[in-house]
Amino acid sequence: MDLSTLIGLGLAFVAILIGGYSGLGQLWDTNSFFITVLGSVGGMMIAAPKDISFKFVTAIMMGIKEPKIDSVEILKTLYSFAEKARREGLISLEADLEGLDNEFMKEGLRAAVDGTDPEEIRKILEIKMELFEAEQGKWSGLLNTWGTLAPAYGMIGTLIGLVLMLGSLNDPSTIGPNMAIALITTLYGALVANIFTLPIAEKIGRRTSIQVNLLRMITEGILSIVSGENPRLMEEKLKAFLSPDEKKKYESEKEG
Repeated sequence: MDLSTLIGLGLAFVAILIGGYSGLGQLWDTNSFFITVLGSVGGMMIAAPKDISFKFVTAIMMGIKEPKIDSVEILKTLYSFAEKARREGLISLEADLEGLDNEFMKEGLRAAVDGTDPEEIRKILEIKMELFEAEQGKWSGLLNTWGTLAPAYGMIGTLIGLVLMLGSLNDPSTIGPNMAIALITTLYGALVANIFTLPIAEKIGRRTSIQVNLLRMITEGILSIVSGENPRLMEEKLKAFLSPDEKKKYESEKEG
């Protein structure tokens, strides 16, 4: 689980509960919930393709679950493969492929071992990168759509509440409930957008950028191995893909 997402959600809820502690009961309105939350979900399902429109919970869970991204370990693996290939030839890597957990690296190295032209390997891996980025982008796009629609449906609820209030001004007892619908729907729309959808969509997008950067590093590493490049030269080139903290970790582990 992604600790920062869980802590962030917890802090957001605590802030709202503390801020509205004196009148929490007044912050719940069933009509407003249906108008804003279910209405915006309906709008999102209209906008999204059917293969993902029913999976908005899956998209939220992607922000809560933390994928394993270990660029340092990947670089160490590529370096060891480069050394082995330089000593024993590319074919010697075939025995190590089954032990790889990273499918992208495994498929790229298998193509290399099979004697595929380097340019063809690059094309294959770049296509896989584009497909991965598109696959991840559809989930962040789904949440962005929901986050855009939720405040709009909150405004629709506000308009409904105002219409109902203006239509029954002769009955003072209805003014309060109708005004509650008018205001709370806007609140619900803001909460859905700024807690569940837009921040998680942003996190998925940032993670995707990190993962695509890792795939680029793997691609360059495989092509360096195929070309017989000096492992140390490859290592220095691939270190450019690491963040400053990852570089420090890599150097410390290498020295150790």
